[in-house]
Amino acid sequence: MPKAKEMLYPVGVENLFIAFMTDGKDTADVAPTYDELIYSLPTIETIGIAGAPTTARKWASNKIFVNVTKNGQFTLTLDHTAIPVEVADKMNGKTAEKGVVFETAALIELPYFAIGFIAPLNDGSKIARWYPKCQVTTNDESYTTKNDETTIPTQQLVMTATPLLFNDVTKVDFNSARDSATGVTAEDFMKQVITSQAQLATLGSSAPIDGGE
Repeated sequence: MPKAKEMLYPVGVENLFIAFMTDGKDTADVAPTYDELIYSLPTIETIGIAGAPTTARKWASNKIFVNVTKNGQFTLTLDHTAIPVEVADKMNGKTAEKGVVFETAALIELPYFAIGFIAPLNDGSKIARWYPKCQVTTNDESYTTKNDETTIPTQQLVMTATPLLFNDVTKVDFNSARDSATGVTAEDFMKQVITSQAQLATLGSSAPIDGGE
């Protein structure tokens, strides 16, 4: 039976991938570019994904003639063990001086970055996904006093994924169980941030991911 017809389900989540947009944001005129360095972090505990769809209906002849849905953003809730301070500073648009950064109540536009992850399925297939335009919404932290029990607190990072200005893409999803995924792996998919169909012609090349853990 082709994998695309099998009843497959996720059995975990692997590395988190983060790539920062060049110059901090995208434009409407050209496809976005990203820093060569793609951070690959083995720190995901869970990642929750919630859309925000809106629906419009048009009635005609006493029946629903048109029923359309639009999803303008996703809320990504990441429970993680740790994120490098370099990455956290970049996400929050902070530049340290003598190890110190300041945060004020002033209105700012935080940097944009791509978030990706790999999730294995029960038969060994894998889902891989990019959200190419994300911003930090909240960065919750907790610090607990040390006691007789050995515990490592879970940290939470909430991000919003919104459409690219260039082509309105909010999410790019790969599944190796699809019939058309011949010659491409989840690891291939994560070697660069995929934002448009133009990149699919070279998808599956042997070029390594820049950066790493």
